[in-house]
Amino acid sequence: MEGLSLNPKLSATGLGVSGRVFVITGGTQGLGLAIARYLKGNGAAGLVLVSRSKEKGEKVCKELEENTCVVKFVAADLGNTEDASSVIAKAAEAMSGVGPISGLVNAAATTGRGNLLTTTAEDFDIQMALNVRAPFLVSQGAAKHMIENKVRGGSIVNICSVAALGGAPFIMAYSASKAALAAMTKNNAAELAPKGIRVNGVNMGWCLTENEDKLQRKNSGDDWAVKADAGVPIGRILRPEDVAATVGFLLSDASAMMTGSVLSLHPEYSDGMLSLVADEDEGR
Repeated sequence: MEGLSLNPKLSATGLGVSGRVFVITGGTQGLGLAIARYLKGNGAAGLVLVSRSKEKGEKVCKELEENTCVVKFVAADLGNTEDASSVIAKAAEAMSGVGPISGLVNAAATTGRGNLLTTTAEDFDIQMALNVRAPFLVSQGAAKHMIENKVRGGSIVNICSVAALGGAPFIMAYSASKAALAAMTKNNAAELAPKGIRVNGVNMGWCLTENEDKLQRKNSGDDWAVKADAGVPIGRILRPEDVAATVGFLLSDASAMMTGSVLSLHPEYSDGMLSLVADEDEGR
């Protein structure tokens, strides 16, 4: 085996994202921002954050940027076909002095309450546009860019949801959109593997993001997170940093042989796991 290192880029001291350029949709807040911080901390050379608010985006970029990592912002309404289709071209232009884009994270998403009887066609279309069509268009642009620039080791990560795995009637359209995204992840992985581009996803569960905190405080009180954590067998629900670390792994050389995988990241339950708060006798 001497001289036949299978993954020479991967070292024992790093994930293998150092010196690379990444695009993160929804990158100016919550989960997307946590991913940006994680990649910057692990040596990324360039980050392009994508969201609607130019003012907020430029402020976040200024906070993140330093000598070792160039951080740029691309304003886009990802629910708009034209905007979503132009993201990668604009990102590539912003990173022209740094290097080609080698990784994409589709983290931007929207949700809305509603079941079969209450969801309107407009609500359904809005969620499908942002949660399915936008990742399709941005991924399409990223794949073309990586192929044209002969990027080997390119990686696309889609943020999916545990809601895609079963019935969640109160978020019917959202669940359907995330199931579609998971299916698209596997389809694109099969197509792009011969091009050296990997596509994976993360089925994430309940996560304490800024937006979730605001929503839950309004509906369930200020101590909602304490109660939520107490009900999880492993001790707490997700934090954005947990998801960021998983995404970082999927973007890195550490996962070089993974493609078409949709990882489960929902500690509130798992297939075959009995609740630890259930009566011991009932669990037998």
